Amino acid sequence: MATLTNDGAGSLQVPGFGSIPLDFQLPPEARFAHGLLDYRHTPRLTKREMAMLRLMQQVTEKPGWDSAILDPDEMQVAQWYREATEGPDGHLISTAAWEWCLAELRDKAGTWRETGRLLVFDSSSAVCHADVCLSDQGSLSLSFKEGVQAEIDRLVAPHPKPRPYIQYNRLVDPFLYPLVYNQSRVLVHGGRTSLDLYLWGSAEEPAGELPPHPLGLPQDRPHHLDRRPGQGGPESCWSNRFQWLPCEVKFNNTDPLDVRINSYVNNIHPGRHQKLYRCLERLIASSVPSWNEILFYGNTRGCRPPRILTYGCEIHNYKEEHKLFDALHYGPRWQLQCDTYEEWEILRNTAREYIEGPEPPKWKQVEPLPDKPANLMDLLTPDQWDVPTHVYRVAEFKRTRRAWFNHPEPGVSYSYEQWKQGEFTGRAIHAQRVSKYPDPLHHDRKPIQLEKQFQDKGFQVVVEITRIEIHPDNPIYNGERHFHTEGLRNDRIAATSLYVVECKNLTQVRLAFEHKDKIHASELQCQVPKALVAVYDVNFPERYEEEAPWALHTFGSVPLTEGRLLSWPNTYRSKLESFRLVDPRQPGNVTLIKLRLVDPHYRICSTENVPPQQHEWWAAAARQAARLDQRLPLKLVWSVMDQVKDWPMSAEEAEELRIKLLFEHERVRRVIDSCVGRHLAYDGERSRYLSDLVSEAGYESP
Repeated sequence: MATLTNDGAGSLQVPGFGSIPLDFQLPPEARFAHGLLDYRHTPRLTKREMAMLRLMQQVTEKPGWDSAILDPDEMQVAQWYREATEGPDGHLISTAAWEWCLAELRDKAGTWRETGRLLVFDSSSAVCHADVCLSDQGSLSLSFKEGVQAEIDRLVAPHPKPRPYIQYNRLVDPFLYPLVYNQSRVLVHGGRTSLDLYLWGSAEEPAGELPPHPLGLPQDRPHHLDRRPGQGGPESCWSNRFQWLPCEVKFNNTDPLDVRINSYVNNIHPGRHQKLYRCLERLIASSVPSWNEILFYGNTRGCRPPRILTYGCEIHNYKEEHKLFDALHYGPRWQLQCDTYEEWEILRNTAREYIEGPEPPKWKQVEPLPDKPANLMDLLTPDQWDVPTHVYRVAEFKRTRRAWFNHPEPGVSYSYEQWKQGEFTGRAIHAQRVSKYPDPLHHDRKPIQLEKQFQDKGFQVVVEITRIEIHPDNPIYNGERHFHTEGLRNDRIAATSLYVVECKNLTQVRLAFEHKDKIHASELQCQVPKALVAVYDVNFPERYEEEAPWALHTFGSVPLTEGRLLSWPNTYRSKLESFRLVDPRQPGNVTLIKLRLVDPHYRICSTENVPPQQHEWWAAAARQAARLDQRLPLKLVWSVMDQVKDWPMSAEEAEELRIKLLFEHERVRRVIDSCVGRHLAYDGERSRYLSDLVSEAGYESP
């Protein structure tokens, strides 16, 4: 296996440089999982488990939730139970589900008090809340947030006039001055930049050729092709033009949870913003324990096993036997079935009694027939009561509605304690029928300790600082339009942390999550396949519809709380939701710091290997080094600087490249969306047809 190195001791050996191809990939067992057409959750979580996850997340949003759970406050807990069971999906919170949630919430509350960290939506992937004030560095207090905010305010001078049409402002933008293949000057033969030594003179001129792209020229998949190899598959998630430039971060030898930034953060001058660098180091150090909780290797089943594992459900009362169906048959006239009208009246009254009889709650019905009225009697006019065909048809509707099932329960095939230990979690309530990806009997997650695994090597982080400003003239932020994963495959992002520096005069800011999953019809077994649509919460396509449902599962959203650190793996797709001004007469804003972790099993080209590309940085250093201000009149100094105004890169060119890189990310997002795949949650001819399409596409992941 190739050795990746960018430490400057020798020639640069990272993807796209030296002997390392641009699309170099480690095997799944030697790297963390990611969501750029790589990892998907399997099997899909049941509707009941999703309700349990959402319930636990909602409880942890409530003030003092940990005290109510641990002390406990029985009245408060009872109120939460009532709220959970009276909601639209209240039937999913059964007694067994509630008891499981309470046991899990007790453990979560204990961990929250002990570590200041809390996992929510934790299945194969997980989202981690961290209270920065409870980090290992002790109470950071308000002065930390105020200090960060003051440093961020220094990044950009305030605009003289309000600009309500511009809401989303990247104050530190990784899309500006990225690595541009065949343009950026790189220290390919060795040497490295530091926080006060940039080595502009040692950087190699571009070689004149772009590195080969796995697809040749990057391109969108043609609309008439459906996920064919080489057209919109994983190879389309690379760019042979751009890569974000991370900074280098090293662990402190004496304190493994203390870190130092060893190369400049792209677009933050280390000399002018030393305090901001210290703040970023503290946030990165606080992120490491969270990343340890949420990262997992690409050949595993993720962080947590499913709480409910099933590949089917038991159907009750299906095509129930009833004397009515022995006597009543299709036919245009009652005279063909009965000798006298009195006999027909008796049979018709039996049918009426059956149709008016009880039926299971709608959520328990195998086929609730939503296109039919709640009262099936409304389907028959007085004249139609004398037509056996009409009566039989409505009686069949009633028999269909009387078939029922129970959503599978937690704690059936393994207990909560076994689930916590990952024991026997491959033991399904209803076993897989056939599977390319059989479940392991036990869930074995390899513990992650970045501070030990990468103590000597360190890791790389891409920093972004964003401020969303809302003005009374434009009082609503509409949110992000699409769910997305972070970065291109070049960037090799494994996880992200988001810190809320400040939030003023805004309704609750929330971040929504979803992930890719898959249902394979060949794995499932059920007397009535349509029942699995309810068990797994999948929309069942009608026969005339050409597309099965997308293989995605939306979990819900979590609040972005001031002073909190939110972390998630890049197997999750995220989207910022809409929010608005609280007081419509005053402006509001939210300031966010996003830290993207490059998978530390890789090394990619970083700011340690690329001298700063900002002309302003070079010009200031050149003036100081040559002592131009002391040797020449100011007018002549400006004249000299004007002659080299485009070196290494002008602001105008950087902006043009930024837009091209944004388009590159949008192209990859569309490719990923088009390759998500579709659920095969039902048997029969349609399932086989869709399965053939998946096989032809050349892309399928467990």
